[in-house]
Amino acid sequence: MVNFVNFFEIRVSMTAFKEQITPLGKLFAILTKQYIGILGTKLEKLPIDRNYYAFWVIFKNDGKITSKRLAEILQTDKVLIVRIIKHLIEKDFIERLQHPNDKRSFLLHVTPNGRKYFPIIEKAIIETDQQFTSAIGEGNKDLFLSEITNLVNSIGPIEGDRIVLEYKRLNK
Repeated sequence: MVNFVNFFEIRVSMTAFKEQITPLGKLFAILTKQYIGILGTKLEKLPIDRNYYAFWVIFKNDGKITSKRLAEILQTDKVLIVRIIKHLIEKDFIERLQHPNDKRSFLLHVTPNGRKYFPIIEKAIIETDQQFTSAIGEGNKDLFLSEITNLVNSIGPIEGDRIVLEYKRLNK
């Protein structure tokens, strides 16, 4: 395994504080790749190879969530949501049902096939989260999670040009 302390050239000053000289975006990108890699390895035997969190959100809101609401939760655009939904429908994890109050809209519903995989996906997400937060000191976990949530919420959704991060295993 690469020693990331040396890789990121983190310097330790006389006061023992670490000076970060690698942009946060690079660190977040590496963490994202590591997280998706670990999660993907835990779920490699499943018929889907991506969109685990999107499926988790749909399951938790089964029959009550539209594609528009899913896009808001995932903070992404309609084009990517269409791809996610298409993939999950093709793999028989979800289906679209006509919205009873709005004929222009559909509700996303988990199929019986998707239901059998949900506990496996949820367990893998929880285990991966625990693996990542285990590197944070016990007294700092709540603070870390609170601050990272504050960071996401204070910056808000991406405006302007479309940015797509679609991670999936390449060996399938």
